[in-house]
Amino acid sequence: MSKNSIIIPAFLLAGLALGYLLGGGHKGTGSNERSSDNPPLPVDNPFSPASDSERLAMLEDEVAQIHQQLAQIKQTLAASTDNTAASDADTLTAPTDTPAEHSSHRQPASSPPTNTLLNQRLYNLDNLIRGGIDPAIAEDIVRRKNHVELSRLQLQDKARREGYLDTQRYYDELEAINSNDVDLREELGDETYDRYLYNSHLTNRVRVSSVMLGSAAEEAGLRKNDIILSYNNKRVFNWRELKQATAEGELGEYVSITIVRDGSIYSLNVPRGPLGIQLGVARVEP
Repeated sequence: MSKNSIIIPAFLLAGLALGYLLGGGHKGTGSNERSSDNPPLPVDNPFSPASDSERLAMLEDEVAQIHQQLAQIKQTLAASTDNTAASDADTLTAPTDTPAEHSSHRQPASSPPTNTLLNQRLYNLDNLIRGGIDPAIAEDIVRRKNHVELSRLQLQDKARREGYLDTQRYYDELEAINSNDVDLREELGDETYDRYLYNSHLTNRVRVSSVMLGSAAEEAGLRKNDIILSYNNKRVFNWRELKQATAEGELGEYVSITIVRDGSIYSLNVPRGPLGIQLGVARVEP
């Protein structure tokens, strides 16, 4: 075999190898080009500073909307209170007129009402003056009321420190303090108290929300939407006073109950004890 015949096949083999390598490299480049032409979709980083700013802005918007809604609600409540009449008065549903249960300890006979927002409004100096009470009388009432409240706080702190809170000793001492408590109704009298409640935009009537079938109230003739003025010839201005009145005296004893129905006043006879009615409240001009 000649030298040329050996060289030619060698060149052919080298050319084939080079072509194969060049072809594979071109395909790889094409693949990379296609990859660069179609990059993966970007994914938002939920913890990026931009996302925090967006979330903060959204929260601020929501808070602003909530404030606006609260302002609208307050305006609506104020308007509804100012325009309340007997026929469409506020009707806050209260529990039925069954007596409350007692704890194992003897509670003070003259337990004060719970220190609620209503109590704060009743014994507020500015509210008393705006309600038509003489400033000197109003200041004296609030000063004496605050003295009793401070005495209760001091007793509670002392009893907690000395370990006799919620014991008979505690309730005996509390009863002694409560005996000096200020009752705004007694201080002002029924007529002035009634006018004060109305001028202060507070409810001053008990309203019958519903009557249970077969109850003493149904037998006596009480109806839904009746306004109760008095029980046993004693004025009642809220459902708590009515519940307390029905629990007093001899069970089953008949007493008079005065109501307002469609603008007319009626007197009915009911037995002492639960009346079997659902109670509500109303604000009516005296």
